[in-house]
Amino acid sequence: MELRILSPMEDGFVKKIEWNNEELKEAISAKVQDYKGLQYTEETIKEAKKDKATLNKLREAIETERKRIKKQCMAPYELFEKQVKEVLAIIDEPIQLIDSQIKEVEEQRRLEKKQKVLEIYEENIGNLKGILPFAKVFKNEYLNVSKSLKSITEEITALISKVNQDMDVIEELDTKYELQVKDMYVKTLDLSMALRENARLEEVERKLAERRAQQERERAEAEKRAAAEAQKRAEAQQQIAESIPEKSDKKETVEEPQKETTPDPQTVTLEFRVTATPEQLQKLKEFLKANNIVYGPVRK
Repeated sequence: MELRILSPMEDGFVKKIEWNNEELKEAISAKVQDYKGLQYTEETIKEAKKDKATLNKLREAIETERKRIKKQCMAPYELFEKQVKEVLAIIDEPIQLIDSQIKEVEEQRRLEKKQKVLEIYEENIGNLKGILPFAKVFKNEYLNVSKSLKSITEEITALISKVNQDMDVIEELDTKYELQVKDMYVKTLDLSMALRENARLEEVERKLAERRAQQERERAEAEKRAAAEAQKRAEAQQQIAESIPEKSDKKETVEEPQKETTPDPQTVTLEFRVTATPEQLQKLKEFLKANNIVYGPVRK
């Protein structure tokens, strides 16, 4: 069975559409030449619109004829295309039925092979199920017809062996972060990433210890400075207290010439504390003496 064209024959198809191409091109080129150098102004805008309408009308006439010729040329092809598609639809129906059965058979084959891969996994995984679940071992390429069960077995056993060795390496680290390192390995199955995670955690711990030690040193230094300042203040207060003599209980007897008796002025006793430099305290003593003001230490 084959498709044979009965009409037109091979030499009956339109090879070329003959028309006055060059004649029309020359005439139109001469016509539009008059418009190329025109400069329109506000006064001649009506002429511009008229010229544009003339050119649009010419263009539309040519375009309409092109579409008419295309429709005539395409009419037999469009009918031919419609008839061919009807024939193809008759062929497509059994193709789809056969294809659906092929897919069912292929899917069943894939399911059976996946089950065999699971059996290979179960036979070799040992105690690594938690670390290496079937989903991490299985690859879609295992279901390809070209992939043999022998090569699949070799890949799976090699992966299980590698994971066992990597876990031994992690345990030999004897690190306090073993759980975190193993967790990283389980996520990535990449030993180098797991080892970098261990190094990162140790570095974080080291920096934290350094920060705490620095804070402890700063606290001790602050306490030391505070104690020194307190001692300095205590010594200064002691010096001030020692620099002011206590008031003597005995009065010196001084013979004075007889004067006219006058009443003693009324006095007031105040107790207060003075904080000043030794020089200021000395000046204060001189002032008190010069003004005959009685002073002495405040008894506790």
